[in-house]
Amino acid sequence: MAQSKMVLFARKIQFESKWNELFLKNGGNITPEMSVLGDQIKKTIREILAEQESPKNPRDEEIHLYAG
Repeated sequence: MAQSKMVLFARKIQFESKWNELFLKNGGNITPEMSVLGDQIKKTIREILAEQESPKNPRDEEIHLYAG
């Protein structure tokens, strides 16, 4: 089941915040942990885009050809 867009946006912001925190802590050096966070950010962005491509009816959370 797909998650709501707001949850995905919140997760993306959380990952980005952690990445920025580590960037400042490490003096601008990218660490392996940051690379993993970067991959999680990219994955979350792809999930957000997939949600936007498949509009769902808010009543039943199913995809309809003519959901409006």
